[in-house]
Amino acid sequence: MKLTPLDLSQKTFRKVRLGGLEEREVRAFLEQVARELEDLARKLNRQDEELRRREARINEFKDREQLLQQTLTTAQKLSEEMKSNTRKEADIVLSDAELQAEKIIANAQARRMQLIGEIDELKRAKASFVQQLSAMLETHKSFLDHIRGDAISSEPPPAPAGDNVSFLAPPVAKKK
Repeated sequence: MKLTPLDLSQKTFRKVRLGGLEEREVRAFLEQVARELEDLARKLNRQDEELRRREARINEFKDREQLLQQTLTTAQKLSEEMKSNTRKEADIVLSDAELQAEKIIANAQARRMQLIGEIDELKRAKASFVQQLSAMLETHKSFLDHIRGDAISSEPPPAPAGDNVSFLAPPVAKKK
């Protein structure tokens, strides 16, 4: 039987002679109270132990939560830094590519201008060569005409200067 505080306050013992209490009843009651107190003490100790274990687990979970929060915060910061660094690197690569493209365009433009200059120089050299060749041919034609003129004095006049190949034709013999 479980004892309640009311049981303890209302407990009465039989009176014995000389105004005392029955010793066996008192001892039995005290043993019952001791057992109840011992059971309550064990139960309290078990509950205290369970409470300590639960508090330890709660603290462990709180520590884990804090560690997870720190890890998450660190990961977010690292992610932002990586994004920022990647953007900076992309900007640098893009700037380098643009600079190289500008250099390539400038080099191509310079090469184009150089080739145009070389083409113009070749055109001038060709024109000069054609003019010199034409002058030389005219000189040789005049020289041949002069030599032929000694042999045939009544030869037709030389062909116009624009005719560059008529001197190669065989001479036309005049009839006498």
